[in-house]
Amino acid sequence: MTEAMTLYWRPGCPFSARLKVRLRLARIPFDAVNIWEDGEAAAIVRSVNDGDELVPTVRIGEKFMSNPSFRDIRAAIRG
Repeated sequence: MTEAMTLYWRPGCPFSARLKVRLRLARIPFDAVNIWEDGEAAAIVRSVNDGDELVPTVRIGEKFMSNPSFRDIRAAIRG
């Protein structure tokens, strides 16, 4: 993987929690950003999700994916 991955999440979101576990088990590096603690991150998430704070939102390079499956992320990493 050549591009950094950012996982935007918020506490209590089971989809975010499950995705973080899958990424860790697969040893895929990522930066996790809590949108409730980072206003700039929340603004980014809203900007790519029609104003919604939809999580998980994943950024790989310049590509954003909203509530992606683990399979979607693997495909994006592979290019």
